[in-house]
Amino acid sequence: MKRHAPTLVCLAAAIGIAATGCTGTTAPNPSQAAPSPAPATAGMPAPDAGPAPSIAQSNPGTGTTVKTDGHANVRKQAGEKAGLLDEKTQKSYFTIEITNASLAAECTPRVGTTPLKPTRSAFLILEVKASLAGNVAAKVGGDLDESYMPLVAEAFAVAAPDGKPDRNVTSETAWGCFDDAELLPPVLNPGQTVSGKLVLDVSATAGRVAYDPQDDGGWSWPYGG
Repeated sequence: MKRHAPTLVCLAAAIGIAATGCTGTTAPNPSQAAPSPAPATAGMPAPDAGPAPSIAQSNPGTGTTVKTDGHANVRKQAGEKAGLLDEKTQKSYFTIEITNASLAAECTPRVGTTPLKPTRSAFLILEVKASLAGNVAAKVGGDLDESYMPLVAEAFAVAAPDGKPDRNVTSETAWGCFDDAELLPPVLNPGQTVSGKLVLDVSATAGRVAYDPQDDGGWSWPYGG
C-alpha cells in the first residue's frame, strides 16, 4: 500500500490510512487492521503508530508529482490545502491549510497592553484553517472522544534553508500572543471546521513550516524569504 504523505496522529493513526500529496487522498490498508486510537495529551505527539507506508510518486487525483522536503513532509505551496481523503468514497475526513504565514518582531498580548517580543529571531504567525468530518469515529471504529487532531504549536516544526528540522518553536511570549477569539483552538474535534492564528517562535526567518504532530512526516509550506 502506497501513501502520498505520511500518516499522522491522532486521527490518521486510528484510521490506519495515509495522506496524499495535493488533496490528501488516502486509502485504507486492507491487509492490516486499524490500530486502536491512542489518546494524546494536547500539545504532545501520540505514541508511534508503527511504520508508515511508502510515499507514492504521483497524486492519483491529479497526476501531479508528489514532492517531499527531505523529512517525509509533502511540499505544499502557500495556501494549498492538504488532508486525508478516502480513495474508495472520495470523501474528505481531515483537511488543513496554512492560508498565510508572516513574520513579526512583536505581537499584541492576550493580557495587558505591552507588545510581546519573541525569544528567538521572530514570531511566525500562521493563519490556519482545518476541518474534521463528523463521521470519523464510524470510519475508524473507535471512540468519538478519541478521534481528533492536535492543532497546538507542538504539532508544527520549521526547517531552515539548509533543511535541518527544528521543533523548538514554542515560547511563553508566543503563547501569550493575541486574544483567544483570534487564536486557533488546540484540538480539532469531529464535525468541526476551525480557523485562526497560531504563533510560533522561530530562529530561522525563511524556510518551511510543517504540520507534523508525530515527528514522522506530514505536510510543509514555505514561509519568509
